Amino acid sequence: MERFHLNADKKEYVSEIIHAQDSSIWFGKVKRLELKLFAINILPKLVLHKENLMEEFRLEVDKKEYVSEIIHADDNSICFGKVKRLELRGYAVNALPKLVLHEENVMEELRLDAWNKEHVSEIIRVEESSILLRKVKKMKLRDYTVNILHRLVLHEENLMEEFHLEANKEEHVFEIIHAKNNNVLLGKVKRLELRDYTINILPKLVLHEENVMERFHLNADKKEYVSEIIFAKNNSIWFGKVKKLELKLFAINILSKLVLHKDNVMEEFRLDADKKEYVSEIIHAKNNSICFGKV
Repeated sequence: MERFHLNADKKEYVSEIIHAQDSSIWFGKVKRLELKLFAINILPKLVLHKENLMEEFRLEVDKKEYVSEIIHADDNSICFGKVKRLELRGYAVNALPKLVLHEENVMEELRLDAWNKEHVSEIIRVEESSILLRKVKKMKLRDYTVNILHRLVLHEENLMEEFHLEANKEEHVFEIIHAKNNNVLLGKVKRLELRDYTINILPKLVLHEENVMERFHLNADKKEYVSEIIFAKNNSIWFGKVKKLELKLFAINILSKLVLHKDNVMEEFRLDADKKEYVSEIIHAKNNSICFGKV
């Protein structure tokens, strides 16, 4: 099947199917699955072929009632096979622990976005490192979804083209800030971009010991964006090899926390600070304490 689309703006339109047994409707292979409004609640009833390859699965939910049935389904109960692009927004984020991906799945892109705390009210209750994502090439988490990062599990040999986090409120990172350091295993990452309050979670990330990063960019125009990370020990955040490193404004203060590979050869290194306060922490570090290899 190339495409399957269901849209139900009233609960009564799916009242019969909701009472069916879970995993009772055989669907075989589907390239694009589109469910909207109350139709989303039928998801636990569907059975896809174990070798199904879905091009895209996207859910955006602004009312909890649209996912009320999915939330009560067992974790790891909805088999999805292989999925290239997965995007969950709003209350749909709470459905993530319910999905099971093929053990050899390689996802092109994962996008999660939750602008309301209730959007992750269920998923933050699951155990750390309990949601298996396998391999993901691009991952973008926004706002409250950043708090679920330490619940996700990537393949140990994962190679990510791009990892992007964005959170413009402190509460968006409250959960993960209080998690243990070095508990989010990312594998290899080519491009890493942390915006606003997500900069503070840098000590939680673990990169592969042979990682070679194409570009690492941080821009912090408010001191609170680095208020946690400046208390980390110097030379405590392993970064491996980095080709291009760019730090702006308050982000410069984290420089002494980074550890680069002894054989690192950097193509480009940029610091941008037009006020003394932007380097108020790093100027108190010991001389010759930041090892950069070759630049």
